[in-house]
Amino acid sequence: MFTLIHKFGTETGETYPVLSERDDIIVIADEAHRTQYDTLALNLRNALPNAAFLAFTGTPLIAGEERTREVFGDYVSVYNFRQSIEDRATVPLYYENRSPEVQLVNPEFDRDMESILEEAELDQDQEQRLAREFAREYHLITDDDRLDTVAADLVDHFISRGYQGKGMVISIDKATAIKMYDRVRVEWNRRVDQLRDEVESATGEHRDALEDKLAGMIGTDMAVVVSASQNEIAEMASRSVDIEPHRKRIKDEDLATKFKDPLDPLRLVFVCAMWLTGFDAPATSTIYLDKPMRNHTLMQTIARANRVSQSKKAGEIIDY
Repeated sequence: MFTLIHKFGTETGETYPVLSERDDIIVIADEAHRTQYDTLALNLRNALPNAAFLAFTGTPLIAGEERTREVFGDYVSVYNFRQSIEDRATVPLYYENRSPEVQLVNPEFDRDMESILEEAELDQDQEQRLAREFAREYHLITDDDRLDTVAADLVDHFISRGYQGKGMVISIDKATAIKMYDRVRVEWNRRVDQLRDEVESATGEHRDALEDKLAGMIGTDMAVVVSASQNEIAEMASRSVDIEPHRKRIKDEDLATKFKDPLDPLRLVFVCAMWLTGFDAPATSTIYLDKPMRNHTLMQTIARANRVSQSKKAGEIIDY
């Protein structure tokens, strides 16, 4: 029997009824780190008081995530990154910090903002709360000069990689994801013009290599992938962002299938919450992080880059 945890909701003050007192029932909870600690989980246990409970979680054993073990008991089996790599089920991940220098006066900034971002999918009210409560820090992260610096570095890194896999740019919110797309586009076109000039003055094998690089850049497609919300056109316009062409493309095209296809020219996507969990595109080799993240949300996000694909030897996390 399959069910969803929210089916075990009750009105305030109500007690969930006992459904069965049998002791040969096994309840298997997937993604157990998300919804197995509060009222819904208690209702489930009240409904099946003698059942055995077994949990699955993709979350590694990291500090602050001990509750799964407390609720379900000791580990029956642990399958970690190292074993996964040895089995060739995933590829190694390499991490590089490339943070632009900014003045940050709140030493608890990361943890404070992460607590708001932990839900991953921010609605309009949450985004406004984020901007309101962390006005100074939010301004630093979304500062135009900083985004220009990140965009220039991102383009430089993306076109200079060895394995030319697909890339995901993770921004703090939808408006910033679109702003990053716009800036990367500007920098990308500048590099294309610069490369054309270099091709004109080059000769021999060097010219051939530059022409190949130029063709790859000209043939690269990019897209913004963000969830829809009410009044988003007016809301984004108030932040000097035009979401309409991106929303049209999301509706008209199957961007997920395009991005999963290693031969499709859609090679770089800009997101803030969508596609971070439960979305497998093995050709993805690089994650550009420009959003405070932690625990299972962080681990599931970076795992987008460790899937086995063709000649990919490793994935990389570029942390801004």
